[in-house]
Amino acid sequence: MRSLVIVGTLAAVLAIHARPSQAYYERPWCAVSWGGDSSYENCSMRSFAMCISEIHGTGGNTVCSPNPRYQAGSVEPFERVKPVRRPRSP
Repeated sequence: MRSLVIVGTLAAVLAIHARPSQAYYERPWCAVSWGGDSSYENCSMRSFAMCISEIHGTGGNTVCSPNPRYQAGSVEPFERVKPVRRPRSP
């Protein structure tokens, strides 16, 4: 019985302090949608065109707006770039 209480307490503590599995980076554009009592903001868009393609087809109250929290030069993850193979010289 005591071990069940300990395991339950440990599970509750881990659930409360859980972090998202993916890193979220603030980017220059936000896709903002709202309706009724709820709203949703996704500020991970690199460009206005990317934001427009994100909200396309959602219908209703959805707009793209500049991200007020974005700081140019903030640390972002590196993107893997496929190395360019150069032909060997004879």
